[in-house]
Amino acid sequence: MTLEAATNPLPLIDVAPVLTDAPGALARTAAEVRAALEHVGFFSVVGHGIDWTEIEQMYEWAAKYHALPEVQKTNHPMTATTMGYVGMGGAQREDRPYSLNAAYFMGRPGSNRNHFPSEEALPGFREAAERYYRLLEGVCHQLLPLYAVASDMPPDFFDQYFDPSLATLRISHYPPVAAASDQWGIDPHSDAGFMTLLPTNKVNGLSIEGSDGWFGVAQEAESFVVNAGDTLRAWSNNRFLSTMHRALNNSEDDRYAIPFFFDPRPDTLIAPMAGCVDAKHPPVCESYRYGDYLRAFMQEGYAQTATS
Repeated sequence: MTLEAATNPLPLIDVAPVLTDAPGALARTAAEVRAALEHVGFFSVVGHGIDWTEIEQMYEWAAKYHALPEVQKTNHPMTATTMGYVGMGGAQREDRPYSLNAAYFMGRPGSNRNHFPSEEALPGFREAAERYYRLLEGVCHQLLPLYAVASDMPPDFFDQYFDPSLATLRISHYPPVAAASDQWGIDPHSDAGFMTLLPTNKVNGLSIEGSDGWFGVAQEAESFVVNAGDTLRAWSNNRFLSTMHRALNNSEDDRYAIPFFFDPRPDTLIAPMAGCVDAKHPPVCESYRYGDYLRAFMQEGYAQTATS
């Protein structure tokens, strides 16, 4: 299996003027976000103000974590109700070839759903992962006014639904192994939630399904690829895209990825926003409680790992 050549056609959005409260920046940048979400479902963010050494250090922790002996990772498995480790092939769906990645999942720092390797096995990992979580959560909160204005809603519209957020950190490893026919590092899928941030990776592997077929993404230096998920699509009354994407490591090096999934509180009612509904665009998405949707998603994808 081969991956499409990386071409990096994603919209590039500089959010620095918004973060520094430059006059008119919110409306101008929100228009860029709106166009990206309506036509691509993905864009790249620069000007985010993050010290990139923080990201590089988290990539180093990802390599250290996945280098642990398998027994030290499988003693804290990911299940439908707890966060933790999924080994290669651990979340296989139906009769699909298993995905060529292993991953560690972490929720909000302090949550009793979280399970970490022991401090003796990997000293400093928990502290680093929690620091990265808080760093990325801060970035996402700064982007929320852009999403609100892009949806033709007041800038603070989303704030109440992400206080606190229900975010998840995934630390993935894509080893350099050959893929069989129709086998991927991670299968073609759309994300379940609201917004995903993926920092620049030294090893390409992400591809996106566009209107003319699949294309590879070579990320902008020190940027985040940002994409919408099914929850934002429903909230926007199908105005914004939740685009199919996949990953495959075609290199001779290990590939690590540290995506951050930023989602609303479980009690949030997801219903078409007023700014996305009018006479020409009547409501087409049924409302639902986000926690119910997430529970079904986790049961489908991870219930089988509970006895691992």
